[in-house]
Amino acid sequence: MSGIGVEILGVVAVGIGMAAVLYALRHAAQRAGWKLPLWLLPAGIGAAMVMYSVWNDYAWYDRAVARLPAGTEVLMVGTARQAWAPWTFLAPVEVRFAALDPSAVTEAAEGRRHAQIMLVERRGQTLLVPQEFDCAGGMIRPARGDWAPAAAGDPAFAAVCGEGGA
Repeated sequence: MSGIGVEILGVVAVGIGMAAVLYALRHAAQRAGWKLPLWLLPAGIGAAMVMYSVWNDYAWYDRAVARLPAGTEVLMVGTARQAWAPWTFLAPVEVRFAALDPSAVTEAAEGRRHAQIMLVERRGQTLLVPQEFDCAGGMIRPARGDWAPAAAGDPAFAAVCGEGGA
């Protein structure tokens, strides 16, 4: 199971765990002679589930980067504001990133370099996009594509060829 199924399972598990904790606290309070309000159980469960969702939204990127091979460089990060997560309008959440493992860069014919760019998306599959780099000529060619000039400041070109090109 992956993607949103795991996230739903996590939220449900947090809800069940909080229900058990609050039920035990309510029982202990009754034994001590205190009467806790009935709304405490559903409110506590709901609050725990929302707090877990917020934490999970903002912790995803760091967990995903930590699972990458050692030495992998993150090239770009994409953020989003999501209507179903209103807290993201205050602080956008990372939902995708591109990364490159420099140890996997190989020399291709005629002094060109070949690299696989990892496109990682939350709730999506990771894609490996092969690209060829002509460092001396300042050109990039995606898989089955045509050569195009590398944009100024292109992070993939800089990671494969170095800041100056060759």
